[in-house]
Amino acid sequence: MARVLLLQFDTDPKCVPIRTALEQVDAEIVEDEPRWPGFFQTVTRERPDTIIIACSKIPSHGREAARYLSEGFNTRNIPLILVGVADRDLVKTREYAPRAQIVTAGDLAAAVSQRLQINV
Repeated sequence: MARVLLLQFDTDPKCVPIRTALEQVDAEIVEDEPRWPGFFQTVTRERPDTIIIACSKIPSHGREAARYLSEGFNTRNIPLILVGVADRDLVKTREYAPRAQIVTAGDLAAAVSQRLQINV
């Protein structure tokens, strides 16, 4: 079964719609917060097929995690999907993670399913 890593803050009220959207995906969901070094240890341990980063609670943490994962030797080929990026942060987020796919919570399940079909 495919494995998806969801990086988001548990205290973010926008966690619920993201988790609900991921219930539609046929994959094992692993969660952690986008804080260094914890998320990187989780990536190394879990070896996810796709990584989702929620950028709604603390956008700078999400962007930094995305930048680090897109540039890391062992992680740069893992597809990144960013969700909850505010319109005012789109340009900056693209600079940090130019290859990441940016989606809304409503489009998340379809984006993850599509990525998993391509990569698994």
